[in-house]
Amino acid sequence: MIVMPANSTGWFWHCLARETGRIGHLYSPGAQRGPWPWFPFALDNGAFACWEPTSNTFNQARWKKTEPLWRHLLFWAQAAPVRPRWAIVPDIPGNSDATLERWVTFAPIVEAAGIPLAIACQDGMTPSDVRSLSPAPAVVAIGGSTEWKWKTVEQWCEEFPRVHLLRCNMPDRLELLERLGCESTDGTGWNRGDTNQTAGLESWARSRPKPRIDSLWPFVCKAKDSHQLTFA
Repeated sequence: MIVMPANSTGWFWHCLARETGRIGHLYSPGAQRGPWPWFPFALDNGAFACWEPTSNTFNQARWKKTEPLWRHLLFWAQAAPVRPRWAIVPDIPGNSDATLERWVTFAPIVEAAGIPLAIACQDGMTPSDVRSLSPAPAVVAIGGSTEWKWKTVEQWCEEFPRVHLLRCNMPDRLELLERLGCESTDGTGWNRGDTNQTAGLESWARSRPKPRIDSLWPFVCKAKDSHQLTFA
């Protein structure tokens, strides 16, 4: 499993990613950087920032300002030397019906960019809803309310081969997600100053490291005489 601390690219994260192979990025529109071959990355759409969870309302005016940034993010990913794992098609957080309706409008845009599609599942959405989508998503990203998300994650992992859990900042939940077969998860809290969160993530990542030297090319070279790796 890969954990994607959203938009975190400090030296600590570079080291942890290269040494463990278990750290990636989820980039929000306007926050993209790199990319680097040791950071597998995916693309968010910015819709969550337009949502007010208390009243369950979506700020359409704010989305109109976000949408051009999202489209630019897709263009950036198309031109990048490292390909994204997937992109979340624009959704309406907290509204499964509106999210399914949006799929018709925005999924073809992501598909045309040649990036695997991810559906952001909301409360009440079912596996049959996801299977009915055309074009079909490659990844199921579990969003919605915190209670619904954790209540249904096991079901989604049983039903689909590629599952991403949105918004997880709890180190003690990482083992559970990995056991369930979750492919990846993300969170904005891993790098906000809570040393317990950061240390917990580092401990998890280092517990079963899977560094991939081949993913560092062309940033490494091999000396002919000593057979040692030298980092550029």
